[in-house]
Amino acid sequence: MDTLTLEQKSVIDKLLLGHNIALLGAAGCGKSYLLSVVSTLPKKIQMCALTGCAALLLGHKAKTVHSWAGIGLGKADVSELYKKIRKNGKSMRNWLSTDLLIIDEISMMTAELLDKLDELAKKIRSDPSPFGGIQLLLVGDFFQLPPINVTKFAFESEIWKTMITIELTQIMRQKEETFQKILKEARIGEFTQESCNILSSRQGLPWKKNKIRPTLLFPKRSEVDIINETNLRALTGKKYTYNATLIYDGKIPNWFNDEIFQNALQLFDSNAPYNKELELILNAQVMLIANIAQENGLVNGSRGVIVGFDLEQPVVEFLNGVTKTIGTHAWPIEEYEFISRSQIPLRLAYASTIHKMQGATLDSALVDIGSAVFEYGQAYVALSRVRSLESLYVYDFSPVAFKAHPILKCD
Repeated sequence: MDTLTLEQKSVIDKLLLGHNIALLGAAGCGKSYLLSVVSTLPKKIQMCALTGCAALLLGHKAKTVHSWAGIGLGKADVSELYKKIRKNGKSMRNWLSTDLLIIDEISMMTAELLDKLDELAKKIRSDPSPFGGIQLLLVGDFFQLPPINVTKFAFESEIWKTMITIELTQIMRQKEETFQKILKEARIGEFTQESCNILSSRQGLPWKKNKIRPTLLFPKRSEVDIINETNLRALTGKKYTYNATLIYDGKIPNWFNDEIFQNALQLFDSNAPYNKELELILNAQVMLIANIAQENGLVNGSRGVIVGFDLEQPVVEFLNGVTKTIGTHAWPIEEYEFISRSQIPLRLAYASTIHKMQGATLDSALVDIGSAVFEYGQAYVALSRVRSLESLYVYDFSPVAFKAHPILKCD
């Protein structure tokens, strides 16, 4: 608690009083850090996110909200979803045993789905109070990436009217006042000429000379795949291939069905940050995709370069000066806690999509924030991934690429 700001402490205080809270705030304002503190409260807590990738990034045994709730895609009406949940003992236990439900990246949830969950909670728990008496903490930033084909945002739902909204205003990720000012303008899509000049000055810098290069953030996946593949093939030397494996804790329950599990595994792999098959070569640019040594600054998003192999394990020199041999990391598979996916927690870091990096912090990035941007909040997400202007490189910049959804600007 001593490490929290007054704003963050006010959230803890209201949670302990039993309030339902909508926790909002700009990128880098400490929402994720606050959640790590909330996870220690004396309550039965379940953390959820909207996508598998976001859930893995969140940690704390987070699940997708669809999986936790047992609603599949959630397209059916409340009565059909209720019948489906009633037939699933594990889903029923989830609903009945949770004291505090945390939903991260709430900006990606529609109002329709949030209200469905509210109605389901009331029916399942036989409790007419908001969300059937489950305490809610909804977390996110509506100025970042919105839901696909959004009709109404989560804050337009009926259940939202029962929430206390708290907005964190103190940016923690970026310490420079100049950069903080630029990000505040970028968030709403209204730049001063001074900020435009600063961002333009970050274009054309000689980033290719860096031993550890910035990660290129592009709007489209097709561009990213080509960049990563081309750069890897340009390297010479022995290629090391690492295949993801399964780790069992030895307790396979009677209900286990291999066919169903294989479908779940395929979905888990498609959402996960790791590659099922990872190829690495000496001098490959890489990014850490798990927190493996926080005391040494080796966290999700840390950038480095392969400088050798020790007993076929990659040795990485990171941007902060630490050099470490990287062994495997285990990711528990959602709904199958007795099975984990094991893989080297590295990925090629020549390029990544902006969508993939929402919620992450990068040591260094080259961002495409120009005419190729096609989504509300996309350019702002890209710009806010790095900690400082010094670690920011700009591929293309256009002020009009920074667009906040119209409903947010008039709200």
